[in-house]
Amino acid sequence: MVIKFITLGYAGFFVIAGINHFINPIYYDNIVPDFIPFPRFVHLFIGVIEIILPLLFFTKYRKEAALFMIAFLVILYIGNLNVWINDLPYGSRYLTNTQHFYRLLLQFFYIGIAYIIYLYE
Repeated sequence: MVIKFITLGYAGFFVIAGINHFINPIYYDNIVPDFIPFPRFVHLFIGVIEIILPLLFFTKYRKEAALFMIAFLVILYIGNLNVWINDLPYGSRYLTNTQHFYRLLLQFFYIGIAYIIYLYE
């Protein structure tokens, strides 16, 4: 029963985050690394993935969705790493190295929750 609440909260968080890509696209523009073409399209596409992928946790493809979410979160961190290495703003603010480190730990937490969702049906 607890895993259902965890899954619901986790999915809700990512659906809201995905919607935010469309509500506040300027916030995400600087996060996309320079070597990736069409940054606005890329982060809007990521927003779509953040909306659809967690909803698959409530289907028969739950395990596959959890594995894809883990891979997605690893790939997604490239943008956060780009922000850290190149000292780019998140929206209008800059993070300290300590804050970036906490952001990395948070990414591991998100990956861990996806793995827990994968383990329990």
